Amino acid sequence: MSVLDNLPPGEEIVRRRQGPVEWIVFNRPHARNALTHAMESRLTDLLRGLNSDASVRAVVLTGAAGTKPAFMAGADMGDLEAAASPETSIRLEQSSEELMTALEQVRAPVIAAMAGACVGMGVLLASACDVRLASASLRFGFPIARTVGNCLSLKNYARLVSMIGPARTKDLVFDPTLLSGEQVAAMGAAKECVATEAALLQRAQGVAENLATLAPLTLWATKESLRRLRDAAIPADPDQELLQACYVSKDYQEAIAAFVSKRAPVFTGR
Repeated sequence: MSVLDNLPPGEEIVRRRQGPVEWIVFNRPHARNALTHAMESRLTDLLRGLNSDASVRAVVLTGAAGTKPAFMAGADMGDLEAAASPETSIRLEQSSEELMTALEQVRAPVIAAMAGACVGMGVLLASACDVRLASASLRFGFPIARTVGNCLSLKNYARLVSMIGPARTKDLVFDPTLLSGEQVAAMGAAKECVATEAALLQRAQGVAENLATLAPLTLWATKESLRRLRDAAIPADPDQELLQACYVSKDYQEAIAAFVSKRAPVFTGR
């Protein structure tokens, strides 16, 4: 039985257990699992609670499949539309950082099993995982320069840089073309690419079970040490003016209006 079988409708974050492996499934297949604020809060709380269960030796994140497979097609645009003010947008950014921090602080190794759409917030969540696995159906990218016209926090840029390096990070943002699973594996953002979604789930369980046999303290100390090394290079409160410059811009408001009107935004750099 697949972890994606018989998912309860209306339950947007679903937990499944397979031996020592905790599966967390994003379950909004009609919206390609786009992350709502309610999902974000639930996921943050769930991830924080995992550290109190020593029987969880590995974690896998994946997305429910609708008519097409999907890991996570970014943040829910309805939430972005509701965040009309710069202050609200900044609060959403802070809430997202709480989720990212909770994910990175899970003591057990975390695997992202990525199929179909993995865009924007989906890429960020994958970058905060310890291992990434792709299927051939993966479509991976960061098209914010074509869509909402905002920017990432410095910490999120640092996460991407630690995953693929600065040049590739620029490519990911400057070129909104989505990458295939094979391309993502070739650039080093995924451990490997498998042919099908069924093979992806099986491979993720196998990798997780192997990790579950290893010394938990060694794995935790390694991921925590690398996180501290990365964060040591980030100054305190470094990017508020960058975030505000984007979120208070006419371009950002134009992008939201364009989404509502179902048209392409016209950016002016203001």
